[in-house]
Amino acid sequence: MAIAPMLKVTVYGHGSALRPTIDLLQTAGVVELITRDVTQSDLEAVALDPEWLRELEERIADASFVRDLLGRFHTYRGPFSTFISEKVHMGIDEFEALEPGDGFGELYETCQRIAEDLAEIERERTRLHTLADELVPWESLRLPISQWHGTDHVTLFCGTVPESAAAEIRQTLRDATGLVSVAEVGRASEREAWVVMAHRDALDEVRSTLALTEFVAVSFPDLEGEPAEERARALERLSVISAEQAEIESEATALAREHHARTTALVQALLTRKDAEEAKECFLASERAFVASGWVQAARTSDLIAALAPVGADIDASFAEPEPGDSVPVELANPALIRPFEVLTDLYGRPRYGDLDPTPLFAGFFFVFFGMCIGDVGYGAMLAIAALLIKTKLDVAPGVRKFMDLLVLGGISSAIVGVATRSYFALSEEALPVFLRYEPIADPLRDVMVMLAFSVALGVIHISLGVSVNAYRRIKAGDVAGAIFEDLTTLALFAVVGIVLAWPATIGWLLPWSLGAAVVFKGRVIERLFIDRSLGGAAIGVGKGLLGLYGLVGYASDFLSYTRLAALGLASLLVGDTMNRLSGLVVEIPFGVGLVGAVLILVVGHTFNVVIALLGAFVHPTRLQFVEFFSKFYEGGGRPFEPLAPRTKQVVLHPATGESEGGVR
Repeated sequence: MAIAPMLKVTVYGHGSALRPTIDLLQTAGVVELITRDVTQSDLEAVALDPEWLRELEERIADASFVRDLLGRFHTYRGPFSTFISEKVHMGIDEFEALEPGDGFGELYETCQRIAEDLAEIERERTRLHTLADELVPWESLRLPISQWHGTDHVTLFCGTVPESAAAEIRQTLRDATGLVSVAEVGRASEREAWVVMAHRDALDEVRSTLALTEFVAVSFPDLEGEPAEERARALERLSVISAEQAEIESEATALAREHHARTTALVQALLTRKDAEEAKECFLASERAFVASGWVQAARTSDLIAALAPVGADIDASFAEPEPGDSVPVELANPALIRPFEVLTDLYGRPRYGDLDPTPLFAGFFFVFFGMCIGDVGYGAMLAIAALLIKTKLDVAPGVRKFMDLLVLGGISSAIVGVATRSYFALSEEALPVFLRYEPIADPLRDVMVMLAFSVALGVIHISLGVSVNAYRRIKAGDVAGAIFEDLTTLALFAVVGIVLAWPATIGWLLPWSLGAAVVFKGRVIERLFIDRSLGGAAIGVGKGLLGLYGLVGYASDFLSYTRLAALGLASLLVGDTMNRLSGLVVEIPFGVGLVGAVLILVVGHTFNVVIALLGAFVHPTRLQFVEFFSKFYEGGGRPFEPLAPRTKQVVLHPATGESEGGVR
């Protein structure tokens, strides 16, 4: 069964065993607790400890701050660690015993000081860079900034104007008064730095004239020396604070080396304890006893009983089948070979409990579709090996491992299709070894129409399966008439059209009769005419039948959508062939340059082609599943099974203490 059977478990116990029971349930990680309705019970909800929750939240905030800061300076040791989050490995007993400890307060204060110092340095660096840039056009001015106010008889206006408007502004000043002079000091960022000198008697005219132009006043109130000197001081200070920053970062790096792994695990442990405290909301209690309910996989009831053994004398557990109306979570339980395809089901949404799991239905089709989109032995091998190495050599999350399994299967499928089409890195027949020069089942370049027809045939089978599954679901739900008049008539019409296309001259006459029968069945004309005995209803039925027949036109476009499989496979082959031809042209260049160039073209070109083909091979077959196949029967809407368990996003827990505890991989 693709959907794991669930049982409702109810745990009764003595009040003294409440907290140990929660801890044991969380460690076991097999029960999803249900929030009980207090109004329908004589028991009371277990109260949370607000002080403990507040303290936990403060500890989580402090530990998260330390983890995030040290994470900026932590050196990740694993390959591709820039893209894959590093995991901390430790025993579950050590994880459960993690506490901030006496030295954590000092570590927190040190990290806070480091963060404040780095923030202050960054602010000062930004200020100094801005100042240095603003002083660039003024460097040639040999007048101390403290004297930019002018003299008793002359006032200075220092500022910048756009280069494009400089001549116009200069002429405007001359037209306003003759008691003004402009000195151009320098240029930067398409603006000119000006010192406008005006006699005190013309102060108002100059000020009002400049206000009407694009003149922007510049002042440096905190500076006194010449611009060149002040800029040199700013640049010198930048060097000093860079050294200070390097020293602080060195201290932070040393702290990260010592504390980052443990702090990362500490955050997860504190979040786990918070989850355990909040889980009390799912428990009801009297003065001496408590009760809680949840969902557990039927196959894991023995694991639950074993996990609760330490408090077995104080508790009792009973199991029951789900009742109608229960919101039962869904856990998929497919065979190992089918399990990787659950990634696609989860992307769309899990089925409701008791419904069909579509994973086994589409797994084989996706396997074939993926292989057709790449269709090369070499590319398939590259993809499968790369995915296998990522899964086995990198410390990736379980979800990534499952996706890598999917890509491994996709690589195998691509290699199988490549063998059938004699495609080995898109090499021509002449370039292949003698033992590979066999006659392919189909040549994508030579038999394009065959590949297109095969793709459409796959689409017909795929969509027909979707319609058949929908008929089964209707029959299971008691809607036998709907299954017959809607789904089975559609399948029958598919069969007739296929037979007519195969032998048009012999039984072409069958098609119009089949279309008429489809109208009668889809409109339920016979039922309305002979059972309801309503001529008007029969006429309406004919209209509905014609409308249903018109709806079948959409299936034609659905079938044609599958031609993208052949098109993508052909595109992958052509790009690979182009890379081979380019390398063949380049290799003729003498002095070894051609050989190096040819190797680069082959390696980079084929790698690029694999990556692009992989995107197409995942996206387009997935679209065919979601749009063409699922739309015929699948609704989704299931709720994933989320048991109470330790937080392990950044931690890998081991059953027993080992040498790798507290370390990273």
